[in-house]
Amino acid sequence: MASVRQSGTDAERSVRAILRSLRVRYQTKTVGLPGRPDMIDRELKWAIFVNGCFWHAHKGCRLWKIPKSNSAFWKQKFEQNRQRDRRRIKDLKQLGFSVLVVWQCELEQKHKVRGRILRFVERVSSQRSCVTELNNGAREEYKYAGPNVSRVVLFPNGRTITTRMRAQVNGVSPRSAFDFAYLRKSTRPVLPHEGRVVRVADIFSGCGGLSLGTMEACRALGKRFAPVLALDRDESCVTVYKRNFHCKHAYQDDITQVLNGRVGSKPTRNERQLLKGVGKVTVLLAGPPCQGNSDLNNHTRRDDPRNVLYERVARFVELTRPEHVLIEDVPTAVHGKERAVQKSLSALRRLGYYVDSETVELSAIGVPQRRKRHVVIASMSKKVKIADIIERSRIPYAYSVRWAIGDLEREHPISIFTKPSRHTARNLSRIRFLRQNNSYELPNRFRPPCHRNGGHSYKSMYGRLRPYEPAQTITSGFGSPGQGRFIHPTQMRTITPHEAARLQFFPDFFDFSQAKKRSVLASMIGNAAPMKLSYVLCLGLLA
Repeated sequence: MASVRQSGTDAERSVRAILRSLRVRYQTKTVGLPGRPDMIDRELKWAIFVNGCFWHAHKGCRLWKIPKSNSAFWKQKFEQNRQRDRRRIKDLKQLGFSVLVVWQCELEQKHKVRGRILRFVERVSSQRSCVTELNNGAREEYKYAGPNVSRVVLFPNGRTITTRMRAQVNGVSPRSAFDFAYLRKSTRPVLPHEGRVVRVADIFSGCGGLSLGTMEACRALGKRFAPVLALDRDESCVTVYKRNFHCKHAYQDDITQVLNGRVGSKPTRNERQLLKGVGKVTVLLAGPPCQGNSDLNNHTRRDDPRNVLYERVARFVELTRPEHVLIEDVPTAVHGKERAVQKSLSALRRLGYYVDSETVELSAIGVPQRRKRHVVIASMSKKVKIADIIERSRIPYAYSVRWAIGDLEREHPISIFTKPSRHTARNLSRIRFLRQNNSYELPNRFRPPCHRNGGHSYKSMYGRLRPYEPAQTITSGFGSPGQGRFIHPTQMRTITPHEAARLQFFPDFFDFSQAKKRSVLASMIGNAAPMKLSYVLCLGLLA
């Protein structure tokens, strides 16, 4: 018995892997707690024991039986172990901890254990107050209020701004319930008509993911959202942006033609024409093209002519001097040979801005996918750090695929937005194999020759989404099983544009109807910036 491992067992490592896949934070240093649980969260006050079935006498389990030799000793030993386990759990509960026991035999079906752990953490989180400290003493708090779930922003002077949603789920944290309801909201929210006006310019706007998050931040803070300029090269994106934000100055154009002056030079004729009527800008949003720096770009990666477009952001800042700037791009943008990111940040500092940059994992702030972005904020009036804002806004567990799109499994395909892609007979047979074998990874023998042993490094290709984990990064190829892990968890198909939009945190009221082609719609959704990013950062900048 002395040789039996007390910690670091295979079962424990499996549970830790599940917690990491769910993006649940935990600690393993449990000294001072009754029974020394295997994993804990001291802030949320939960504890998990991973019990070996034999030593902890798991009744009814095939892995436990009383040895025939010296059976009287073993009966007494096992009964003492059971009593000790019950006593430890009782002591932990008296300290305010919620306790979950995971048995060794249960890990033979890890997907069920994953669901149990997620429901356990959700239940514990629902019992805790969700409070985020903003700047200047302001606080954001989520709480249940009868049939509603409320988001309340409290200011130091006693003023409060309350936003209510009809709660559609129970037993989860108030923040999760609010986000769940917001994502399914089919009518456009009513925006404040009083308060300070926040004038927003969005260049490389796409369909408006960053603007959507800024609009919601203004709603939370009781400020008026005023989109004064949108600029993008894609005509369909500009059309969708106009439809959703009613921006008077929304242009489809090549940014190098309208912002055609060098940093440090006088405004050109084209630049004066672009900015005519725009006026003062409070927040500049920018999402420069990421394709040139993307790891999926095997042709011009790190040396793409589109990479220098990042410097146009600095030029726009020089011309308009906005109070705050938010830029997002792929993490690899900092490695471009043109050093466009570094040059732009240096230019912003020379203009007198406080600048901070950070790589952010968006699942940490409530985006139901694993998506890392390189983020830059620059401000004339505040010294804020991105890492601090993200840490204060971190959710206790990551939102899963099922959380985001579970209600869309059998949505009626009435348009290209709700209709899945059609697949070849070969791809349908691959999808069928995954479903019938309850597998998430396609064996190499079923892959195309170029995706077999030694021929590729993209293991997620032809993969099925795991229902209790965040999705992988959503790209414009979400309709093809050969371009990523985009096969639906329970259906014989890839995800629809509607489901991809949900995973990108576009609520149902966002109108994509102006996109008339499936390829255009897929590109628009896959290249967008999830609104949660700008929502969290603009709360920190504007509070």
